[in-house]
Amino acid sequence: MARIGFLVLYATGHLNPSIALARGLAQRGHEVVFFNVPDVGAAIESAGLGFVPFAEQEYPPGTLRETTRKIGELTGAASFAYFIERMSLLTRVSFQYLPALLAANRPDLLIIDQLFPGASTVADHLGIPFVSIANALIVNSDHSVPPPTLPWPYDPADAAVARNAQGWAGTLKAFDPLLALVNAQREKWSLPPCSNFLNDSFSTRAQISQQPAFFEFPRASQPATLHFVGPLQDDMPAREIPFPWEKLDGRPLIYASLGTLQNRLESVFRAIIEACAPLPAQTVIALGKDALAPELFGEVAENILLVPFAPQSRLLARASLCITHAGLNTALDCLVHGVPMVAMPIASEQPGVAMRVAYLGAGVVLPLAEVNAESLGTAISKVWTDPAYREAADNAAQQLKALHPVDHAVRIVEATLAEVAARSTPA
Repeated sequence: MARIGFLVLYATGHLNPSIALARGLAQRGHEVVFFNVPDVGAAIESAGLGFVPFAEQEYPPGTLRETTRKIGELTGAASFAYFIERMSLLTRVSFQYLPALLAANRPDLLIIDQLFPGASTVADHLGIPFVSIANALIVNSDHSVPPPTLPWPYDPADAAVARNAQGWAGTLKAFDPLLALVNAQREKWSLPPCSNFLNDSFSTRAQISQQPAFFEFPRASQPATLHFVGPLQDDMPAREIPFPWEKLDGRPLIYASLGTLQNRLESVFRAIIEACAPLPAQTVIALGKDALAPELFGEVAENILLVPFAPQSRLLARASLCITHAGLNTALDCLVHGVPMVAMPIASEQPGVAMRVAYLGAGVVLPLAEVNAESLGTAISKVWTDPAYREAADNAAQQLKALHPVDHAVRIVEATLAEVAARSTPA
């Protein structure tokens, strides 16, 4: 069996799918170890996986709580600028610490997050083969589809393709600070420079996406090595999350969440409360761990339940509708349970997720700048009363039931290991 190392971003939305895949590999007898910052060690080790911390001085315990707090207050361009700032630090410390740690641990294969800048350069430097994993929307640049950070629908018309080309050029330009860091290090290590910061850093052997194929726009071209496997989740018992189940009285249920990162937008939560109060339904609003306190909103209508944290999957199993920030994992959770959505993208690749929800017919998109109680109420009414949205979500749920994403991803990794072994075996 092989020794497999994981280099993934520290955010929950990137970490959890990778842990699911890692557990699948461990169950097959492989030795798995994550190289990451100290704050995520407990989550990794509690899953029964190996953990090697790095950059302890730059990321002392408690760092990610402050990082998450700041992310939760930002939207749009400010959020992306902070992403570049965070990834610049991660790139520098990766070049500083990872070569020695990886050389000491000697993994046979690495699994590298598509958005982990510089990690593939470290792998190239050490000669370690790797597989790319897209825990968020795939960011393979292709002019036939819009960049995932932009709120553009799919449109095959020539004018839209030209617009997409400009969008990708702007997106790659925004990554120039990271590209400069990467290429400076590649020059030091006598590696050829990257020209496309995104595509040039992906594995030529295999790329795994946790999007199901039906949750991607039609692409003019894509590498044969790109595999859409579906949501990477496993059957590890979920941590018990306290929730007042006795307060659910059988009325239709709406679930609302802005995720684990963009969850400090008080005005958006107030719009949700006001829009849902008149409805003949109960609404559970997850404010987020270590985010806004329920007490901040004072007395709310009797059909509104504010909680800091919620057992999302169990609530979606009962829900008729979800109000979401359009994070990929939440959107996929909704589709697993056949729940239509009102998507209010805030930052990162959420505009692209929201546009795919709309393209699928499983929800509507409400731009953040237009969110207020009236506009949100209208969007909720549209999804609530038109059965086509529920039917589209149900259809997606049926397709997802036929998938075995972790098993599929494990087979891809093992096939890559076999290919690497075959190439290294003397004739």
